[in-house]
Amino acid sequence: MKTFPVIDIKHHSAEIKSIYFKQIEPDIYPGQFFNVWLPGVDEKPFSISDVFQGIMEITVKAVGPFTRALVAVERGDFIGLRGPFGTHFTFHHHALLVGGGMGIVPLRYLARMLRQQGFHFEILLGARCEKEIPFQNDFSEWAPTTFVTEDGSLGYQGQVTEYIHEKIRESKLSFIYSAGPEAMLIRVMEEAKKAGLNYEISFERYMKCGIGICGQCVVNGSGIRLCKEGPVLSRNMAETVTEWGIPHRDATGKRKV
Repeated sequence: MKTFPVIDIKHHSAEIKSIYFKQIEPDIYPGQFFNVWLPGVDEKPFSISDVFQGIMEITVKAVGPFTRALVAVERGDFIGLRGPFGTHFTFHHHALLVGGGMGIVPLRYLARMLRQQGFHFEILLGARCEKEIPFQNDFSEWAPTTFVTEDGSLGYQGQVTEYIHEKIRESKLSFIYSAGPEAMLIRVMEEAKKAGLNYEISFERYMKCGIGICGQCVVNGSGIRLCKEGPVLSRNMAETVTEWGIPHRDATGKRKV
């Protein structure tokens, strides 16, 4: 673990904030994560939301004690970082990016890389309301983008899962990327299987060490350690997991009933 100064911050809403650092590793790929440490508070994993012109970005939403403390940091504060860890998205032509909630975050860096390398793709993003969808301008500029919000404040009203089938049907797709709530990922996998499409999904579980030794993030049925063989899983790997929809393990390693 090393500490690095925050060189800039950006508020997307009252609860969502991007924190910027100088790029600390030469090779950082979309879908990978860093363990972020706040002295005296805790350490948690966060996906990279962007790497551009020597600057790396982590985007966080205040939902608990740690993330509220992280959102409160200011320019010049020092934060501990370990990483990058885990697997990453690979690049495919004619893809659909499906993001829900804070799962939108790692897809932003993926979208930038796909655009820079000349890949064709489309985007489908959903959240509870407009304020919970960061990077709207970037997504809209980089590719055809459909927004869905539960309250109708941006784009279509409803849930993003209601539009996956239609999007697959009307677009000439060959691949799907997805990150977000587990119920959404299950729907993406079901629709992709029906359409005969391969996919990569970013799958989250409670992760401690980040290097594959503690076993905290092992998923049932597969033996996959999400901090090493994940968090980005291919279709073949995702189909070996048997704990879809089962309550997550907590910090003790037990499942909530």
